[in-house]
Amino acid sequence: MAGYRGHIGGALLFCGLLYFFPFWNPLPVWGKAACVGIAVLFALWPDVDVKSKGQTIYILAFLIIDAILIYRQEYKRAAYLGFLIVLPIVSPHRGWTHSFIAMILIPGAIYLAVIKYTEGTPKDYLPYFLAALFGYASHLLLDRIPLFNRKRNRR
Repeated sequence: MAGYRGHIGGALLFCGLLYFFPFWNPLPVWGKAACVGIAVLFALWPDVDVKSKGQTIYILAFLIIDAILIYRQEYKRAAYLGFLIVLPIVSPHRGWTHSFIAMILIPGAIYLAVIKYTEGTPKDYLPYFLAALFGYASHLLLDRIPLFNRKRNRR
């Protein structure tokens, strides 16, 4: 396990790969910043199933969003969000959140939901989907490199 600093660094490194895609240069500055932020958040996501900085960030974000939904009387959405945040917490560490299937499904589901519920086209949101995918991939890759796996190095 690389630790949250290592995963943030890995996400930033992988996010640099977006520079080589043709959609990168036309993106506005805020779009590029959003991609970097998304990559970092998705690099921290797999460790939401264990007490970590990533878990703290996500639980706080979910709490704020859930409170807003409840305030707006959107109870059904608040209930779904509450259900979703519990799933990784009750699963074992390095369980489903550390799988390549989750790496595709979680960003993919968000990507498809954003396309469905906004007026944008799939091409408009592709950079953000790829940023999420690259951030997630950076986490999984760093966790598989023995140099960054502190628990294995202690033996």
